[in-house]
Amino acid sequence: MADTGIPTPSESTARPEVHVGGFFDCLRALKKAEEEAASPYGKGDPVVNARLKELRGYKEVFLKAEAPRRPKFTVIERKADPGSPVPVEIGFSTGVQFYEGLELSLSRGGLFVKTEGLLPIDSVLDVKCTIEDENVSFRMSAKVIWLNPRETQGRPAGMGLKLFRLSTLQRQLITDFLNGEMPTAALANLSEE
Repeated sequence: MADTGIPTPSESTARPEVHVGGFFDCLRALKKAEEEAASPYGKGDPVVNARLKELRGYKEVFLKAEAPRRPKFTVIERKADPGSPVPVEIGFSTGVQFYEGLELSLSRGGLFVKTEGLLPIDSVLDVKCTIEDENVSFRMSAKVIWLNPRETQGRPAGMGLKLFRLSTLQRQLITDFLNGEMPTAALANLSEE
């Protein structure tokens, strides 16, 4: 058949393939697919919906692979004054593990730390976070706002921390990281000034 320059139906509806090489590639592709699904042309499109389902499945597989790992949580010094910040160190092995902690907090202003070493609710923390595979570290202030003292119904034991005193720029950095738009190395800019 001669090439007429007019796309065939299969050519005009074909979408470019997106190859997912890692977790953050998956997040970027998922964000693009969600934007396409929200557009007037993508609403109700079965191909877009199938791609969304596939990418959400990939995301879940990556997170389930990370789920058994716990960050290293160390209390550096216990203060005699209950109102003073408790210095702690949290060592995440990967950016995906830090992402999981942000996602498990149920809001973008918090971080869930899987640990057996729980601190009392309302404890104010001076947190030094390290992401080992990227050799990135940063400091933040946090407050313990909820506890899960033991693993129940698939939820790990740990603490929910509220990150406070975050600037608009820091919040945007966290949002961009959660969308896969910011590399893990950029988290070094989260340190409070």
